Amino acid sequence: MESQPSNNATGSVHDLPQLYTRPSSANLLRTLEHLKIKPAAWGDAETASQHDEANLPRYLTGIVASSLAWIKEEGVREQIWEAASCRLSERSGRSALPSMSRIFNIPTSAEDVVSITLREPSLTADNLGHKTWLASYLLAKRLPSLLRYIPGLQSGAQVIELGAGTGLVGIAIAAMFDVHVHLTDLPAIVPNLLVNTTVNSPTIAKGSTSVGEFDWSTVSGHCSKEHKAYDVVVAADPLYSPQHPAWLVAAIDHVLKRSAGARVVIELPLREAYAPEIVELKVRMAGLGLAVLIEGTESGIEDWEDNLPGNERTQVMCWWAVWQWIPSSISPTKDDALNQAAWCGSE
Repeated sequence: MESQPSNNATGSVHDLPQLYTRPSSANLLRTLEHLKIKPAAWGDAETASQHDEANLPRYLTGIVASSLAWIKEEGVREQIWEAASCRLSERSGRSALPSMSRIFNIPTSAEDVVSITLREPSLTADNLGHKTWLASYLLAKRLPSLLRYIPGLQSGAQVIELGAGTGLVGIAIAAMFDVHVHLTDLPAIVPNLLVNTTVNSPTIAKGSTSVGEFDWSTVSGHCSKEHKAYDVVVAADPLYSPQHPAWLVAAIDHVLKRSAGARVVIELPLREAYAPEIVELKVRMAGLGLAVLIEGTESGIEDWEDNLPGNERTQVMCWWAVWQWIPSSISPTKDDALNQAAWCGSE
């Protein structure tokens, strides 16, 4: 009789179907499905591995390397090899994983949540915006508690997200507060961002979203419809190069209305490697005429490195803040259109 996948939490790989016994294709496929690791999403309960993870890579590699000669159907053999390869990639860190969809549950109150489904393409070093980072999740969860500090979200504000990545924060805002959110990022990130806003359109319901390209490095001297058009600017985890503080603040200056109700909301991880950039961001925001209205820190578990259930993940401290214009930086509303026309006309 063929061995079946073990349900013993301390089960050995020796309890799995062994190739020397020539297990059936159905048993191998069932076993490989049993070994699947669901993509982690914050808020999910941790589940213990059903097998000895230290020895599973060798078991899976053996399947990939085997000719599976006793299985006659070539298409079925391909299925088994592909499934074994996927199980290996799931145990090789986030950067080895193929494209996936993940569900994020964002609490809107003690009883209700907004469920957002996000597609995350395979990661490369140049496209880190294809991953949903911890700061995005924490900021999306925090926004309902900040509502009294962001009056625009209660009165049909125009919102823009800078460096939206997979779109979690912007989509959550549109869904929770029934406002329009323009989600922006670099050209390589925008196609997936458009997929995610489209997939979540039923969740957004009374709100709405749009997607566009926005390269912060080209803001200077650039005239666009975004100029001084937004009541609220949000950004999550926006600093990962020495140039980003200057570029981000220039982008904020470009898009944020000079009004008393205008707000900037940022959350970012306190990574030691980027401590100088965080200091520079604070200095540049103050220099622009923006003052912190409220700020705080919170921590969470980043899921970047290891996807194995039950394994310890990295605890990350994040800092969040809400800014508003100081009184001397506010432009009278009647001058906003004239200022924009004069600014654009100078190009």
